[in-house]
Amino acid sequence: MMAEGRGGSDNGTIIIPAEAFTARFRIRFSHCDPAGIVYYPRYFDMFNGVVEDWFCDRLGIPYAGFLLERRFGLPTVRAECTYHRPTRMGEMMGMTPLIRRIGGSSVDLAIVGHIDGERRLEGRIVLVTTDLDSGRSIAIPDFLRDALETYLTACGPIAIDRP
Repeated sequence: MMAEGRGGSDNGTIIIPAEAFTARFRIRFSHCDPAGIVYYPRYFDMFNGVVEDWFCDRLGIPYAGFLLERRFGLPTVRAECTYHRPTRMGEMMGMTPLIRRIGGSSVDLAIVGHIDGERRLEGRIVLVTTDLDSGRSIAIPDFLRDALETYLTACGPIAIDRP
């Protein structure tokens, strides 16, 4: 993901906006394959953890309450990842969500995995707000849209370099 002043460069370094939220993950034995590197599907579980922590710790929206009390869902309808360099057991990885686009019922996120300023992976997930009782997609609730737009304004837009 390339963005003016942040996003990355050809040498694998990345500049994360100071205003962006970053979740930290200690890479454990349970995350790894026999070679001691993160088994790639584990990243998608980490992405969900990033979203939950981002909601609670940066957007100010308790994720459990969003689902269990307010009865909104946020299923992933698209997920992809580009891996730039292996991550190994014992390393501490930061994962930073950046907003690519806010739609009517969806939010398109880039999740950048990094260690000491080095980009390790770039994930993309598209989340859709749903009514948990009907199972249907709904417009992003105003309180969530406001929080997303505030975060986007603080971090700046990210350039989309692939479809």
